[in-house]
Amino acid sequence: MRRRDEGEPDRPPVPAPGCAVCAELAARRAEARARYDGSAETDANVLLRHHQGRDHGGAARTRRVFRYVPYVLAQDPTAEPEYEARCVSGDETECGAGSGVRSGPEDVEEWLRGHTQETGHRRYRRTFGDYAVFEAQEDVPREGTP
Repeated sequence: MRRRDEGEPDRPPVPAPGCAVCAELAARRAEARARYDGSAETDANVLLRHHQGRDHGGAARTRRVFRYVPYVLAQDPTAEPEYEARCVSGDETECGAGSGVRSGPEDVEEWLRGHTQETGHRRYRRTFGDYAVFEAQEDVPREGTP
């Protein structure tokens, strides 16, 4: 005989007795329901089914596609950040001289010093650019874990 929640994705999963993770996800689902947040309620159900399939040997061991995965935005470690400055000194029009893209803030500061010595200009617009990637939250180390 099948359990009520096995193989029936239209019915909410039932938390396993005594499991803290199941209880936390069920509480998250109840809070979402109380806020009338159907998307968060569905997310909690998906996470609960996934947890049960992985840790309780439920029907979720079959291959499935899950809609919700928590992601965090992180700086891409494979790409170097970029630094740049442009001179905005001038009464009527800006000077417009630029440092060009540099690999570090020190390189830009050195260009700024040199430009100020040559021209007396003292007002600059600095920009910083980097590349970002979304990483699954499970893959990101949490505080206090090695």
